[in-house]
Amino acid sequence: MKDRDQKAKALKYAVSKGWFPQLEVDVHPPKALGKRVTLLTDLDVLVSVPDDFEGFRLVVFDCKTRADESPINRALWLRGVLDRMRAAQGISILRKNAIELDHKLVATKLGIILLAEDEFDLYATTTSKRYGKELAHVGNIELWDKLFGLKERYIPLGRAVDFSRSIYWMIDDASEACRKTLAMIHEIRGELDPAKEDHIALAFDLASLFSRALAVVCAYIFNTYLHPKQQAELESAVRLLLYGGREAYEHRNQLYRMVKESKGSEFADSDLTLPEWPRFIQLVRQVLDAPNEVTSTPLILREVAFKYLARSNDNTYAKELCTKSPQAGRFAVLCIGYLFKAAKLPSEFLEKGESMLLPLLEK
Repeated sequence: MKDRDQKAKALKYAVSKGWFPQLEVDVHPPKALGKRVTLLTDLDVLVSVPDDFEGFRLVVFDCKTRADESPINRALWLRGVLDRMRAAQGISILRKNAIELDHKLVATKLGIILLAEDEFDLYATTTSKRYGKELAHVGNIELWDKLFGLKERYIPLGRAVDFSRSIYWMIDDASEACRKTLAMIHEIRGELDPAKEDHIALAFDLASLFSRALAVVCAYIFNTYLHPKQQAELESAVRLLLYGGREAYEHRNQLYRMVKESKGSEFADSDLTLPEWPRFIQLVRQVLDAPNEVTSTPLILREVAFKYLARSNDNTYAKELCTKSPQAGRFAVLCIGYLFKAAKLPSEFLEKGESMLLPLLEK
């Protein structure tokens, strides 16, 4: 992993702020024309910052190796990356002893903070009192190596690792991300063994991504409807949002019914919904009671995933997150309760997940 020290610092900074981090994201074109997906660039650290209005805002950390590149050129490149990712802020850590103040000012106006490598610690300690402390498993860069290494250790799970690392982050619409994350877990369900801690870790990591997308979907619903009074109103709102609006949903639903009818299904007249639909609606309804709290749920679930990767009994950070936001911890339990059942994972995944999460909610 290039620029390892810089990435480790950016990762620890994000975790010290309670942000949801993702390392080593491959960036693809929004729409591909060629038969093979072309890599545009890669992101060193992509961070989801909880936001009361949008669910999350994205921040990109750029860790630079070449000392001969102009800082402002790097800032201009990063501005393009932010636009591609619809990110709010960029932070570029450069191998420079000093950066021209004019370059810094122009970059700041572009939404980018330029920092020399020896300036980052000052910036981080000034803006986060907890920076530098060993807080969490998810802040351990060696465990990220282990997560990415699952692709080589368990070949059939490689697609899921790629999804977690990059494919998920190329999805612009949270509703689509919800559907595809569920589909990915369902796709690999036959390969996941609840007796293997690495497999439990991957299931929890995917659950963290699902909960992140769910948080954004629920933010849209809450900002539009607040609390839908009728069950039918809530179901309609969720269904239409999940499938791209009324026209898109009606078109997809018509095709769905046609396929069912062609196969002679007794459920040919049923409408297009997610698996375990009543459970999903109940999950959404409960999240709408505290829509800003669910933004901490992804970090809780990912921390648990990395605990399994670490083969550790240390739940300190996950417990701290649940203590700070009991609702977020409760949503983590509800989320895997829906997701693992809807994806048809072996029941042991949910049993082990609940036995891990429920004690974190105890006072």
